[in-house]
Amino acid sequence: MEKTWAIIGGGNGGQAIAGHLASMGEQVRLFDVVQATVDALNEKGSITLHHAVEGEGKLQFATTDMAKAMDGADVLMVVLPAIYHKSIARKMIPHLRDGQVVLLHPEASCGALEFRKEMKDMGCTADVVVGAACTLLYSTRIQSNGDVYIFGIKSEVPMAALPATDNAKLVAAIHPQLPWFKIVSNVVEVSLDNLNAMMHPAPMLLNTSRIEADPFVPFEYYHEGITPSVGKYICAMDEERIAIAKEFGYTQRTICDEYIAMYRCAEPGTPLYQICKQNPGYEGIMTSNTLATRYLLEDIPYSLEPIRALAKAVGVATPCIDAIITLGRVILSDKMNEGRTAEAIGIAGMTREEILKYING
Repeated sequence: MEKTWAIIGGGNGGQAIAGHLASMGEQVRLFDVVQATVDALNEKGSITLHHAVEGEGKLQFATTDMAKAMDGADVLMVVLPAIYHKSIARKMIPHLRDGQVVLLHPEASCGALEFRKEMKDMGCTADVVVGAACTLLYSTRIQSNGDVYIFGIKSEVPMAALPATDNAKLVAAIHPQLPWFKIVSNVVEVSLDNLNAMMHPAPMLLNTSRIEADPFVPFEYYHEGITPSVGKYICAMDEERIAIAKEFGYTQRTICDEYIAMYRCAEPGTPLYQICKQNPGYEGIMTSNTLATRYLLEDIPYSLEPIRALAKAVGVATPCIDAIITLGRVILSDKMNEGRTAEAIGIAGMTREEILKYING
């Protein structure tokens, strides 16, 4: 059945998902805070997609008015960097209505927990489904507003609702149009399935001298920046992530197995650096020429910090994750937010059993 979708965020991912849904014949409107983006999309009236997804979809409208974007929408999909999630939640929450579905796509880690805590703090009692997906469905870049190049689309992206008793409602809202989203047990599983937490901060920091070289020589982030040694360190962080998942009662696939499942780009047993080199979805994705990028400013405070908070709650040591958090905070101390601490996501002082009761419902 045709639904009305409000896409909250007009960046690379927001325009990609808006265009994709609209090209399927869905009713789609888009919210963004940048007036120039909204004006350009309204003038064009549609979004054109290229490469991995080809097509064109007509938008209902684009707007900077949150109330207008949300009014009458069935699904509210937040497609923004996690650094903006708390502020955008505070704008959305007064306009939530019974029966709506909110999907954070992607959430980084523990975004759904943060959203629910903001609802509680603001006294919101709307009966809504709050869901989260661990990563963006696409590798994508805007060529110009309304014109989007999609490098690749993942074969599956885990998602879950908070609480998990709403999982069936989330599937009913999302899966018919976007079958690439796969429901998993709960939002902790989604949060720990956040590969950006593994793949972004460590490679950026371990390539610091190359990134800060004068003159800067451009290089491909995944194909060149993930060397054998960088890949080895990522896999050591990944072992910590898997250990946290085990304490929460489920088996987490390794990052190598995750990539093979998502992109079908290698055989089991292939080293991580080689998987990255063979992944066509990463072709042409370049490294930033500054460390002041979302790969650190977002993925440390909004991915690694909440993962560490989960680890502490269940008594798992995370020395490799801790080292990257420390390095990033020292180097970017004046630019990095506190992020999703245990207090910010509402689990401070909770035991493992209390967290599981909360997320499962």
